[in-house]
Amino acid sequence: MFCIGIRIAIFILFLFALAFGFAWLADRPGDVSVTWPWLDAQFEVSLMVMMVALVAIVVTIILAWWVISGILNSPKTFGRWRAGRRRDKGYQALSQGLVAAGAGNAMLARKLTKDSNKLLANEPLVDLLDAQTALLEGNRDAARNKFDTMLENPDTRLLGLRGLYVEAERQGETEASAHYAERANEFAPGTPWSVQAMLRDLALRGEWEKALATLENNRGSGLFSKNEFNRKKAVMLTARAQTEEDSEPEQAKAHALAAHKLAPDLI
Repeated sequence: MFCIGIRIAIFILFLFALAFGFAWLADRPGDVSVTWPWLDAQFEVSLMVMMVALVAIVVTIILAWWVISGILNSPKTFGRWRAGRRRDKGYQALSQGLVAAGAGNAMLARKLTKDSNKLLANEPLVDLLDAQTALLEGNRDAARNKFDTMLENPDTRLLGLRGLYVEAERQGETEASAHYAERANEFAPGTPWSVQAMLRDLALRGEWEKALATLENNRGSGLFSKNEFNRKKAVMLTARAQTEEDSEPEQAKAHALAAHKLAPDLI
């Protein structure tokens, strides 16, 4: 917007300068003599007529150049217009496909997946639509393969990990789901679903020290309110104290007291 304003200001100044020049010439009339030996001729014209003729010639040259360049660049312009139209149709198909997949219409989603894949090159959301459509069709192997492919692109890696995690959870593959959650947290620390999944997995395995460290690492991430954070930490400290009760009673007592301080209502 600022550049456009500068251009408009320059154009207005140019018009003022041109008008001032013509006014100055009008107040100072004169003649110009032009001699062409090769024509054996001599012409005399007024200075004003000569200046008007020069301006007309310059304007004519500029317009001619604009027309010629427009003709020469028309294939590129048409190509850009066609590519833009193709891209718009592709995104329309992609949008409709995502809606169809969300509504559970597998047949329409598959058709629109093919259309968007044909019209859009290297668009991450097309892979997501393809995977969702495969899941609707009951083809879980194809969906997992598509999620695996999405891991190769940083733009879609988190989507792919999320898809693989959900599929592993659905199949009851807890080790695999924990692996995908950990990879997601390494790639994008503080991702809510990956942090929650890691805490749950560590709790199920009784790895309370790692669970407490993971919780502490996400203290300032905004995932938990202060009360929720204190409650979770108290539960983990209590569980850790229970595992240490026989082997390290003093340490168990310290952890139990810390838990009670964080959540006095915890039985």
